[in-house]
Amino acid sequence: AGLQSYKMISDNMILNSVQFVPLFGPKADPSLQGTIKVVPTANNNASNSEIISAVLTAMNDYFNINNWNFGDTFYFSELSTYVMNSLTPDITNFVIVPTINNFGSLYEVACQSNEIFISGASVSDIQIISSITASELNLSSLSSS
Repeated sequence: AGLQSYKMISDNMILNSVQFVPLFGPKADPSLQGTIKVVPTANNNASNSEIISAVLTAMNDYFNINNWNFGDTFYFSELSTYVMNSLTPDITNFVIVPTINNFGSLYEVACQSNEIFISGASVSDIQIISSITASELNLSSLSSS
């Protein structure tokens, strides 16, 4: 009876189940897992743990449920811009390196109309690195054609 008592006499209620889809962390599907790699600004005053905490906070703010609709597509460029703007001037670069797929596979992720993205990242999924290199992006394992 719960929700049915709130409807008008002639209205019908159709309830659809929905699913939260975590990205990046261990709760995410393996194809959606990845490591966030952050390059701090040279000679910044923030510690690595402060930067990691600030990145995680910015990511959680970005994935706030009020910012998303069911069926929205995730674009890494939007997340990157948000985090970079939030952490300027402490960081110079922010990338995601997929755990099992090739670099770039998490730059655009679509979901179904009954799904909504949330961040599954934790402190252990964020690494501070000194620069973006092929080895940091796991590109050394790719063969050239």
